[in-house]
Parts: sequence; C-alpha cells; structure tokens
Amino acid sequence: MAELGVTVCGIRFPNPVWTAAGPGGADGKLLAAAARGGAGGLVTKTLSVTPARVPVPNIATPFSGSLLNAELWSEIDYRAFLDVELPKAHATGLPVVVSVGYTPEELALLGREVDKTGLAAAVEFSIHYTGKDPVTLATQARALKHATRLPVLAKLSPAVADLAAAVKILEPIVDGFVAINSLGPALDFDVETRRPLLGSRDGRGWLSGRAILPVGLHYVETIAGLTAKPVIGAGGVRSIVDAVKYLMAGASAVQVCTLAVLRGQEVYGRLAEGLSTWLDAHGFHSVEEIRGLYRRERLAAAMGRAGGAIPAEVRLRDPATPEANPYPAIDTERCDLCLACQRACIHRAIFFEDKTFHLDRTACVSCGLCCTVCPRAALTLE
Repeated sequence: MAELGVTVCGIRFPNPVWTAAGPGGADGKLLAAAARGGAGGLVTKTLSVTPARVPVPNIATPFSGSLLNAELWSEIDYRAFLDVELPKAHATGLPVVVSVGYTPEELALLGREVDKTGLAAAVEFSIHYTGKDPVTLATQARALKHATRLPVLAKLSPAVADLAAAVKILEPIVDGFVAINSLGPALDFDVETRRPLLGSRDGRGWLSGRAILPVGLHYVETIAGLTAKPVIGAGGVRSIVDAVKYLMAGASAVQVCTLAVLRGQEVYGRLAEGLSTWLDAHGFHSVEEIRGLYRRERLAAAMGRAGGAIPAEVRLRDPATPEANPYPAIDTERCDLCLACQRACIHRAIFFEDKTFHLDRTACVSCGLCCTVCPRAALTLE
C-alpha cells in the first residue's frame, strides 16, 4: 500500500487531504467531524480581530460543483475560538493550521495569540480583503512572521497580478504557500425576481469549486517553479484525479472546502483512500513520488530528454500543409458510439455512418476538444 503521509514545514500529516479555511473549519465541532471524516490536516476558518457580521443568504450554488459565498471570515471572537474551539481541534491529534487575517496589525496580534496557545502547528494568512501588490504582501508576511515561532503559509489570491514578483518578495519571509483562494468578485441572480443569490450589499461574492480548478493548477505549478518551499493546492478538488493533478503540479498537499460543503465531511477520507488506490494501481509507492511529476516531465521534454510525456515543442497547425497536422484517431475497441465527439465538433468534421467513425480532414481544425469530451478516452490527437 502506498505511503500517504507527507511532511510539510517539518510537520507530519497522515495524508495530504486537508480542510480549507471555510465553513468546514468554522468551529471545533466541525473540525473534529473533518478529522473523523478522514482529513489529514485541519485548517480553521480565517480568524480576524473583529468577528464578521455575515449577510444572509451567504452561500449559493450557481451550477453543479461550485459555490458562490459572501461568508467573509469567522463570526466567532478570536479569543473564544482560541480558548474553546482550537482545543477541540487539537484533541483530534491532527496538525491544526490556524488561518488569520488581514492587516499587518491584525496579523501581528493574532500571530502572538495563536503562538501562546501552543496548540497550532502552523499559521496561514489570507490576503482576501487587502491589497494584492507585492509590497503589501511582504508587509503582511513580516508582521505575522515576527509575531510567531510557527511556520507561516501565505495563501495567495487569484487576483495577484504579478505572481512571480509576489513569490520573489514573499519567499525569504514565509515558510510555504497556499494557492488559491476563491475567485471574485462574482455575481449571479434570479432572472425572474432580479434578486441576487447572495445577500451581500451588492449581491457579489466569491466563486469556489470545480470552476476554478484550472486556475489553481496554474498558480501551484507556477509557484512550484519559483520556490523550493512547499505549496499547498486549493481550489476545485472534487475527485481523486483532481488531487493527483495538484500533487503532480508540485503541491505537497491539497485543501478541500466546496466538496465537503456539498457532499459532507466524509469526502476527505474518500479522497485519501482513493488516492492510495490510484497510487497503487499506477505503481507509485508514495505521494512524494508524484509530487511535481508534471513539472519534471515538462522540464525533461523542454531539455530534449527522452521519456517525457509532454512534447518538447509547441505544435502549430499549418493550414498550408494540412497533411502534417495532427488529427483525432479513434480506438474502436474503446468507442461505445456515444456520439459525444460528434456533438462537440462545431466544425462538423466528425460523423458516424453505419456505426463507423469518419473524419473530414478538410473541416477539422485539430482543436482537440473531441479527445477531451470522450468519456472512454477513445480519441487521441495524432
């Protein structure tokens, strides 16, 4: 059986599936439920000096697998959380990461108070409601780092415009990174009533869940290429494969929020068990073996080494020499004639006659969409 344990900032976690700063970490009871559900690490909802006053309603689902939220931060006074809720989480025996925010002054105060408890394994700071420029981020990070002896994780927002500059200025200060926070502001409303789904002043909130997975993967893969410090992937994990993608992109662990809200706290254990099965089935002995595998193969391909799964050069479609372009090829043994590829081809290059796949190469633009919509992986671009 594959080894699921991971070490992040010198802290040993029994598996790489953690809670994320959100509803699942709102109090000690919920964190304990996550532990029973199989989480490998516990991250609290973000604490700030002043308890949040949250609008209602504050969570909605705009489409399957994603959430809009206007939850803000913890509604519990930070003193009460540290005195009453944090001990309940600590009693589970799992490492607890306390999320804090937002200004440098608030971070310094909270960092000292968390440190005094002796119950936290690390602190994570959120930049959700503050400036996203590198100088502001560095000021926040220094304030927290100087206030605590605990490892400090910087949770980056997808609103950070210059990611390389942010990582460069934060790297000497923090002990690791988390990416990404929810994306926004975002808006949805009912067309019949013209009322927003959320009760915030302007109806806006933050988008999480499956819709932001590719953004999170981009951030994690980029950060992992800029620093040797650990990166925790967050945003859009809803399956074992999603967790594997984050790990292969360079993450040391993943945080899960939306899936637990929609499916229950047992999702952590199901993901961890599924990850173990996936690793065994693919011949890997540990999480560490796949960490950064996508990055390593990209680098190997770019350097022209054999064995990389990713092409060393970008393939460009050439209308002048269509015979040299890649086209979808079908594995007839895999194909079950579902016609998903035919429906997805806006150029109408794919059609079936007498249960046989046909491709009009004069119409095909080699976009590759047909390969990704096939539920049985029967098409490849060759």
